[in-house]
Amino acid sequence: MRSKFTGLILTLAGVIAALSALDRFLASVESAEMEGTAQRSYVAGSRLLAAGKPAEAVDPLRNAHAVERENSTYELALITALIDSGKTADAEPLMTEMLEREPNDGNVNLIAARLDSREGKTAEAEAYYHRAIYGEWGDDPDKHRIAARLELIDQQNKQGRKQELLAELISLEAEPKADMAVRKRLASLFLQADSPSRAASVYGEMIAKDPKDVGAYEGLGEAELEQGRYNAARAAFLQASFHDPADVSIRSHLQMLNTVVGLDPTLRQLTSEEKYRRSLRILDMARAGLETCSPGNPLIASAASSISNKGLTPVNNEAAERVLTVAESLWRATNETCPTRSREEDALKLLMKKLTG
Repeated sequence: MRSKFTGLILTLAGVIAALSALDRFLASVESAEMEGTAQRSYVAGSRLLAAGKPAEAVDPLRNAHAVERENSTYELALITALIDSGKTADAEPLMTEMLEREPNDGNVNLIAARLDSREGKTAEAEAYYHRAIYGEWGDDPDKHRIAARLELIDQQNKQGRKQELLAELISLEAEPKADMAVRKRLASLFLQADSPSRAASVYGEMIAKDPKDVGAYEGLGEAELEQGRYNAARAAFLQASFHDPADVSIRSHLQMLNTVVGLDPTLRQLTSEEKYRRSLRILDMARAGLETCSPGNPLIASAASSISNKGLTPVNNEAAERVLTVAESLWRATNETCPTRSREEDALKLLMKKLTG
Protein backbone atom coordinates (compact mmCIF):
# COMPACT_ATOMS: atom_id res chain seq x y z
CA MET A 1 0.00 0.00 0.00
CA ARG A 2 2.83 2.36 0.95
CA SER A 3 4.65 1.61 -2.31
CA LYS A 4 1.52 2.44 -4.33
CA PHE A 5 1.13 5.74 -2.46
CA THR A 6 4.78 6.56 -3.05
CA GLY A 7 4.37 5.80 -6.76
CA LEU A 8 1.35 8.08 -6.95
CA ILE A 9 3.27 10.89 -5.30
CA LEU A 10 6.13 10.45 -7.74
CA THR A 11 3.72 10.42 -10.66
CA LEU A 12 2.04 13.61 -9.47
CA ALA A 13 5.43 15.23 -8.94
CA GLY A 14 6.38 14.25 -12.48
CA VAL A 15 3.16 15.69 -13.87
CA ILE A 16 3.67 18.92 -11.95
CA ALA A 17 7.27 19.17 -13.16
CA ALA A 18 6.15 18.53 -16.73
CA LEU A 19 3.41 21.15 -16.48
CA SER A 20 5.88 23.62 -14.98
CA ALA A 21 8.34 22.94 -17.79
CA LEU A 22 5.54 23.34 -20.34
CA ASP A 23 4.53 26.61 -18.72
CA ARG A 24 8.09 27.89 -18.89
CA PHE A 25 8.36 26.79 -22.49
CA LEU A 26 5.13 28.52 -23.45
CA ALA A 27 6.25 31.66 -21.61
CA SER A 28 9.56 31.63 -23.46
CA VAL A 29 7.74 31.16 -26.77
CA GLU A 30 5.42 34.05 -25.96
CA SER A 31 8.39 36.21 -24.92
CA ALA A 32 10.24 35.34 -28.11
CA GLU A 33 7.15 36.18 -30.16
CA MET A 34 6.82 39.53 -28.39
CA GLU A 35 10.51 40.28 -28.90
CA GLY A 36 10.13 39.37 -32.57
CA THR A 37 7.09 41.64 -32.88
CA ALA A 38 9.00 44.49 -31.22
CA GLN A 39 11.99 43.91 -33.46
CA ARG A 40 9.85 43.95 -36.60
CA SER A 41 8.13 47.15 -35.48
CA TYR A 42 11.50 48.75 -34.74
CA VAL A 43 12.91 47.77 -38.15
CA ALA A 44 9.83 49.13 -39.94
CA GLY A 45 9.94 52.39 -37.97
CA SER A 46 13.68 52.79 -38.49
CA ARG A 47 13.28 52.41 -42.25
CA LEU A 48 10.61 55.10 -42.30
CA LEU A 49 12.80 57.35 -40.16
CA ALA A 50 15.77 56.82 -42.48
CA ALA A 51 13.51 57.59 -45.46
CA GLY A 52 12.68 61.00 -43.99
CA LYS A 53 9.18 60.01 -42.84
CA PRO A 54 9.34 60.57 -39.07
CA ALA A 55 5.60 61.07 -38.61
CA GLU A 56 4.92 57.64 -40.15
CA ALA A 57 7.71 56.10 -38.08
CA VAL A 58 6.18 57.11 -34.73
CA ASP A 59 3.51 54.39 -34.46
CA PRO A 60 5.69 51.34 -35.22
CA LEU A 61 8.45 52.68 -32.97
CA ARG A 62 5.91 53.36 -30.22
CA ASN A 63 4.72 49.74 -30.55
CA ALA A 64 8.29 48.46 -30.24
CA HIS A 65 8.86 50.61 -27.16
CA ALA A 66 5.57 49.45 -25.57
CA VAL A 67 6.68 45.82 -25.80
CA GLU A 68 10.25 46.41 -24.56
CA ARG A 69 10.20 49.53 -22.41
CA GLU A 70 13.77 49.07 -21.16
CA ASN A 71 15.26 48.80 -24.65
CA SER A 72 17.28 52.04 -25.05
CA THR A 73 17.68 51.59 -28.80
CA TYR A 74 13.92 51.46 -29.34
CA GLU A 75 13.29 54.38 -26.99
CA LEU A 76 15.90 56.64 -28.59
CA ALA A 77 14.55 55.86 -32.05
CA LEU A 78 11.03 56.76 -30.87
CA ILE A 79 12.28 60.02 -29.32
CA THR A 80 14.08 60.90 -32.55
CA ALA A 81 10.93 60.26 -34.61
CA LEU A 82 8.89 62.42 -32.23
CA ILE A 83 11.43 65.26 -32.42
CA ASP A 84 11.71 65.12 -36.19
CA SER A 85 7.93 65.10 -36.59
CA GLY A 86 7.57 68.13 -34.31
CA LYS A 87 5.98 66.24 -31.39
CA THR A 88 8.48 67.55 -28.86
CA ALA A 89 5.96 67.57 -25.99
CA ASP A 90 5.57 63.79 -26.40
CA ALA A 91 9.34 63.34 -26.57
CA GLU A 92 10.12 65.27 -23.37
CA PRO A 93 8.92 62.72 -20.73
CA LEU A 94 10.69 59.89 -22.56
CA MET A 95 13.85 61.97 -22.77
CA THR A 96 13.71 62.80 -19.06
CA GLU A 97 13.31 59.11 -18.27
CA MET A 98 16.33 58.18 -20.37
CA LEU A 99 18.52 60.93 -18.90
CA GLU A 100 17.67 59.74 -15.39
CA ARG A 101 18.52 56.18 -16.35
CA GLU A 102 21.67 56.88 -18.40
CA PRO A 103 22.90 60.41 -17.54
CA ASN A 104 26.42 59.94 -18.91
CA ASP A 105 25.53 58.18 -22.15
CA GLY A 106 26.87 60.20 -25.10
CA ASN A 107 24.11 59.28 -27.53
CA VAL A 108 21.33 59.97 -25.00
CA ASN A 109 22.75 63.44 -24.34
CA LEU A 110 23.09 64.06 -28.08
CA ILE A 111 19.38 63.33 -28.62
CA ALA A 112 18.57 65.58 -25.64
CA ALA A 113 20.59 68.36 -27.31
CA ARG A 114 18.59 67.95 -30.51
CA LEU A 115 15.32 68.10 -28.57
CA ASP A 116 16.28 71.33 -26.79
CA SER A 117 17.63 72.79 -30.02
CA ARG A 118 14.32 72.01 -31.76
CA GLU A 119 12.50 73.83 -28.96
CA GLY A 120 14.78 76.87 -29.21
CA LYS A 121 16.51 76.25 -25.86
CA THR A 122 19.95 77.29 -27.07
CA ALA A 123 21.84 77.28 -23.77
CA GLU A 124 20.34 73.95 -22.64
CA ALA A 125 21.08 72.38 -26.01
CA GLU A 126 24.70 73.50 -25.90
CA ALA A 127 25.11 72.00 -22.42
CA TYR A 128 23.79 68.65 -23.64
CA TYR A 129 26.05 68.79 -26.71
CA HIS A 130 29.04 69.17 -24.41
CA ARG A 131 27.83 66.30 -22.24
CA ALA A 132 27.58 64.23 -25.43
CA ILE A 133 31.07 65.25 -26.53
CA TYR A 134 32.58 64.23 -23.19
CA GLY A 135 30.14 61.41 -22.47
CA GLU A 136 30.42 57.64 -22.76
CA TRP A 137 30.29 56.00 -26.18
CA GLY A 138 30.35 52.27 -26.68
CA ASP A 139 32.19 52.06 -29.99
CA ASP A 140 34.64 54.43 -31.72
CA PRO A 141 34.20 57.23 -29.14
CA ASP A 142 36.52 59.65 -30.97
CA LYS A 143 34.40 59.48 -34.11
CA HIS A 144 31.18 60.10 -32.16
CA ARG A 145 32.66 62.98 -30.17
CA ILE A 146 33.91 64.71 -33.30
CA ALA A 147 30.50 64.23 -34.95
CA ALA A 148 28.73 65.67 -31.88
CA ARG A 149 31.03 68.71 -31.84
CA LEU A 150 30.48 69.26 -35.56
CA GLU A 151 26.73 69.17 -34.99
CA LEU A 152 27.09 71.81 -32.26
CA ILE A 153 29.29 73.86 -34.59
CA ASP A 154 26.64 73.71 -37.33
CA GLN A 155 24.03 74.97 -34.87
CA GLN A 156 26.23 77.87 -33.77
CA ASN A 157 27.04 78.74 -37.36
CA LYS A 158 23.36 78.86 -38.33
CA GLN A 159 22.65 81.11 -35.35
CA GLY A 160 25.53 83.46 -36.21
CA ARG A 161 27.17 82.96 -32.81
CA LYS A 162 30.69 83.53 -34.07
CA GLN A 163 32.46 83.84 -30.73
CA GLU A 164 31.13 80.49 -29.50
CA LEU A 165 31.70 79.03 -32.96
CA LEU A 166 35.35 80.02 -32.94
CA ALA A 167 35.88 78.45 -29.49
CA GLU A 168 34.46 75.12 -30.69
CA LEU A 169 36.52 75.25 -33.89
CA ILE A 170 39.70 75.75 -31.89
CA SER A 171 38.79 72.71 -29.76
CA LEU A 172 38.11 70.69 -32.91
CA GLU A 173 41.44 71.81 -34.39
CA ALA A 174 43.21 70.26 -31.38
CA GLU A 175 41.43 66.93 -31.91
CA PRO A 176 44.15 64.43 -32.97
CA LYS A 177 41.68 61.95 -34.52
CA ALA A 178 40.10 64.48 -36.93
CA ASP A 179 40.53 63.09 -40.45
CA MET A 180 41.18 65.07 -43.65
CA ALA A 181 37.47 65.52 -44.42
CA VAL A 182 36.93 67.05 -40.99
CA ARG A 183 39.95 69.34 -41.40
CA LYS A 184 38.61 70.57 -44.74
CA ARG A 185 35.36 71.51 -43.04
CA LEU A 186 37.33 73.06 -40.20
CA ALA A 187 39.29 75.33 -42.54
CA SER A 188 36.13 76.47 -44.31
CA LEU A 189 34.38 77.11 -40.99
CA PHE A 190 37.31 79.19 -39.74
CA LEU A 191 36.66 81.49 -42.70
CA GLN A 192 32.98 81.72 -41.79
CA ALA A 193 33.96 82.49 -38.18
CA ASP A 194 36.04 85.47 -39.40
CA SER A 195 39.33 83.78 -38.54
CA PRO A 196 41.13 83.67 -41.90
CA SER A 197 44.58 83.31 -40.34
CA ARG A 198 43.59 80.01 -38.70
CA ALA A 199 41.93 78.92 -41.95
CA ALA A 200 45.14 79.68 -43.85
CA SER A 201 47.11 77.60 -41.34
CA VAL A 202 44.86 74.55 -41.79
CA TYR A 203 44.86 74.90 -45.59
CA GLY A 204 48.66 75.12 -45.46
CA GLU A 205 48.80 71.84 -43.53
CA MET A 206 46.56 70.22 -46.11
CA ILE A 207 48.78 71.39 -48.97
CA ALA A 208 51.86 70.09 -47.17
CA LYS A 209 50.25 66.64 -47.06
CA ASP A 210 48.92 66.82 -50.62
CA PRO A 211 50.63 69.40 -52.88
CA LYS A 212 48.04 68.70 -55.62
CA ASP A 213 44.98 69.52 -53.49
CA VAL A 214 43.21 72.11 -55.67
CA GLY A 215 40.54 72.83 -53.07
CA ALA A 216 43.16 73.55 -50.42
CA TYR A 217 44.97 76.03 -52.70
CA GLU A 218 41.69 77.78 -53.48
CA GLY A 219 40.74 77.88 -49.80
CA LEU A 220 44.17 79.26 -48.94
CA GLY A 221 43.67 81.95 -51.58
CA GLU A 222 40.35 82.93 -49.99
CA ALA A 223 41.94 83.06 -46.53
CA GLU A 224 44.82 85.23 -47.75
CA LEU A 225 42.41 87.49 -49.63
CA GLU A 226 40.33 87.92 -46.46
CA GLN A 227 43.48 89.16 -44.72
CA GLY A 228 44.33 91.58 -47.49
CA ARG A 229 47.43 89.58 -48.44
CA TYR A 230 46.94 89.99 -52.16
CA ASN A 231 50.25 88.60 -53.43
CA ALA A 232 49.87 85.46 -51.31
CA ALA A 233 46.26 85.09 -52.43
CA ARG A 234 47.23 85.41 -56.08
CA ALA A 235 49.98 82.81 -55.67
CA ALA A 236 47.54 80.34 -54.10
CA PHE A 237 44.85 80.89 -56.76
CA LEU A 238 47.44 80.51 -59.53
CA GLN A 239 48.62 77.23 -58.02
CA ALA A 240 45.01 76.04 -57.94
CA SER A 241 44.56 77.11 -61.57
CA PHE A 242 47.77 75.35 -62.55
CA HIS A 243 46.41 72.04 -61.23
CA ASP A 244 42.91 72.62 -62.64
CA PRO A 245 42.93 75.29 -65.37
CA ALA A 246 39.29 74.66 -66.35
CA ASP A 247 37.85 75.35 -62.90
CA VAL A 248 35.33 78.19 -63.16
CA SER A 249 35.41 78.93 -59.42
CA ILE A 250 39.16 79.54 -59.46
CA ARG A 251 38.88 81.93 -62.40
CA SER A 252 36.09 83.74 -60.58
CA HIS A 253 38.27 84.10 -57.48
CA LEU A 254 41.12 85.50 -59.56
CA GLN A 255 38.73 87.98 -61.15
CA MET A 256 37.46 89.07 -57.73
CA LEU A 257 41.05 89.44 -56.52
CA ASN A 258 41.75 91.76 -59.45
CA THR A 259 38.62 93.76 -58.58
CA VAL A 260 39.68 94.12 -54.95
CA VAL A 261 43.25 95.13 -55.83
CA GLY A 262 41.92 97.65 -58.33
CA LEU A 263 39.67 99.22 -55.67
CA ASP A 264 41.68 99.04 -52.44
CA PRO A 265 42.31 102.64 -51.36
CA THR A 266 44.81 101.64 -48.66
CA LEU A 267 47.54 100.36 -50.96
CA ARG A 268 50.88 102.09 -50.60
CA GLN A 269 52.13 104.55 -53.23
CA LEU A 270 48.64 105.51 -54.41
CA THR A 271 48.36 109.17 -55.36
CA SER A 272 45.76 111.27 -53.53
CA GLU A 273 43.80 111.51 -56.75
CA GLU A 274 43.77 107.72 -57.22
CA LYS A 275 42.79 107.09 -53.59
CA TYR A 276 39.94 109.59 -53.94
CA ARG A 277 38.79 108.00 -57.20
CA ARG A 278 38.76 104.53 -55.62
CA SER A 279 36.91 105.86 -52.56
CA LEU A 280 34.17 107.27 -54.78
CA ARG A 281 33.89 103.96 -56.61
CA ILE A 282 33.53 102.11 -53.29
CA LEU A 283 30.91 104.61 -52.17
CA ASP A 284 28.95 104.12 -55.39
CA MET A 285 29.03 100.33 -54.92
CA ALA A 286 27.84 100.69 -51.32
CA ARG A 287 25.06 103.05 -52.45
CA ALA A 288 23.90 100.63 -55.14
CA GLY A 289 23.84 97.76 -52.66
CA LEU A 290 21.75 99.69 -50.13
CA GLU A 291 19.41 101.04 -52.81
CA THR A 292 18.65 97.52 -53.98
CA CYS A 293 17.08 96.42 -50.70
CA SER A 294 16.28 99.70 -48.92
CA PRO A 295 15.44 102.30 -51.60
CA GLY A 296 14.13 104.92 -49.17
CA ASN A 297 17.11 104.89 -46.82
CA PRO A 298 18.21 108.49 -46.12
CA LEU A 299 21.88 107.49 -46.33
CA ILE A 300 21.44 107.07 -50.09
CA ALA A 301 20.92 110.83 -50.53
CA SER A 302 24.10 111.53 -48.56
CA ALA A 303 26.04 109.18 -50.85
CA ALA A 304 24.54 110.75 -53.98
CA SER A 305 25.57 114.19 -52.71
CA SER A 306 29.17 113.09 -52.17
CA ILE A 307 29.33 111.55 -55.63
CA SER A 308 27.75 114.54 -57.40
CA ASN A 309 30.16 116.98 -55.69
CA LYS A 310 33.27 115.09 -56.75
CA GLY A 311 34.32 117.84 -59.14
CA LEU A 312 33.90 120.53 -56.49
CA THR A 313 35.81 118.81 -53.67
CA PRO A 314 39.56 119.24 -53.19
CA VAL A 315 41.29 115.98 -54.07
CA ASN A 316 43.33 114.99 -51.03
CA ASN A 317 43.62 112.26 -48.41
CA GLU A 318 41.12 113.91 -46.05
CA ALA A 319 38.46 114.07 -48.79
CA ALA A 320 38.98 110.39 -49.57
CA GLU A 321 38.64 109.46 -45.90
CA ARG A 322 35.37 111.40 -45.63
CA VAL A 323 33.99 109.53 -48.62
CA LEU A 324 35.06 106.19 -47.12
CA THR A 325 33.35 107.08 -43.84
CA VAL A 326 30.07 107.58 -45.71
CA ALA A 327 30.64 104.31 -47.59
CA GLU A 328 31.17 102.46 -44.31
CA SER A 329 27.86 103.84 -42.97
CA LEU A 330 26.05 102.59 -46.07
CA TRP A 331 27.77 99.23 -45.86
CA ARG A 332 26.76 98.73 -42.22
CA ALA A 333 23.17 99.64 -43.06
CA THR A 334 23.21 97.22 -46.01
CA ASN A 335 24.76 94.47 -43.94
CA GLU A 336 21.95 94.66 -41.40
CA THR A 337 19.17 94.15 -43.93
CA CYS A 338 20.51 92.63 -47.15
CA PRO A 339 22.33 89.40 -47.99
CA THR A 340 25.28 89.44 -50.38
CA ARG A 341 23.97 89.10 -53.94
CA SER A 342 26.90 89.25 -56.34
CA ARG A 343 30.61 88.79 -56.81
CA GLU A 344 31.00 92.56 -56.88
CA GLU A 345 29.39 92.75 -53.46
CA ASP A 346 31.76 90.00 -52.27
CA ALA A 347 34.62 92.25 -53.34
CA LEU A 348 33.02 95.17 -51.48
CA LYS A 349 32.64 93.00 -48.38
CA LEU A 350 36.34 92.15 -48.44
CA LEU A 351 37.29 95.81 -48.81
CA MET A 352 34.97 96.88 -46.00
CA LYS A 353 36.31 94.22 -43.67
CA LYS A 354 39.79 95.55 -44.32
CA LEU A 355 38.76 99.18 -43.89
CA THR A 356 36.76 98.60 -40.69
CA GLY A 357 38.89 95.85 -39.19
